[in-house]
Amino acid sequence: MLPIKEGDLALLTLYDKRGRPKKFLVTVKAGKSFHTHKGSLNLGELIGKNWGTVVKTNKGVPVEVHKPNLSDLIEKLGRGTQIIYPKDSGFILLKCGIRPGSKVVEIGTGSGAMTLVLATFLGDSKLVTYDISERSLRVAKANLDKLGIKNVEFKHRDAKQGIDERDLDCVIMDVPDPWEFLEVIRSSLKDGGVFVAFVPSCEQIPKTVLKAREVGFGLIEVHEILDREFEANEKRTRPMPRMIAHTGFIIIGRKLEGVRSS
Repeated sequence: MLPIKEGDLALLTLYDKRGRPKKFLVTVKAGKSFHTHKGSLNLGELIGKNWGTVVKTNKGVPVEVHKPNLSDLIEKLGRGTQIIYPKDSGFILLKCGIRPGSKVVEIGTGSGAMTLVLATFLGDSKLVTYDISERSLRVAKANLDKLGIKNVEFKHRDAKQGIDERDLDCVIMDVPDPWEFLEVIRSSLKDGGVFVAFVPSCEQIPKTVLKAREVGFGLIEVHEILDREFEANEKRTRPMPRMIAHTGFIIIGRKLEGVRSS
């Protein structure tokens, strides 16, 4: 891996007295300083060092310097709305079989967290993302531009009125009323294509599932992913007092060939 250079994003990690990490995403720049209650750090001095190096603040507190991964970037992403967390987005990727060459549309761009994940795994393939809010699209575009993501086309439109793309492998929705979109997206999916709806409340599940069956989707699944981290040190091993519990339900269905199912 190449050493740290100016302009790189770096994940600085400090630990509290119990060994719990506190993470900060910064841009490495000569003449710029990072300040915390545990002291300051000259970010320019990181240039040329290897990733994984440990430096100290002016108060002598160790700071680990890591190259941020996709999960780190999502966690620190600027947001105006609730995002789809890595525990959910990773599951969605596997269930949809998304890879370079897949044809994917996202409905409900939000702050761009899921957009970032999809665009990264699509490689050079284009992702199209729709949102009814111009503000959300501006926030998402700024976030992705900052990370150098170039393979996304943003469309300001209510996708209930139709989408332009056809023969899609997957459509992923993060909207309040996904059942209202299912007829539209069914006509754009290839036979066997997958829809995903991410919803926060139980009440949205039966509306989405029943409508999906009505318009011609099969193999419908509903999942909830929980993520509990553990604390492990020389004194104890136990669950962390806080966890990423309920964030949303993931509803998945596959398009059936031909006419609507009965």
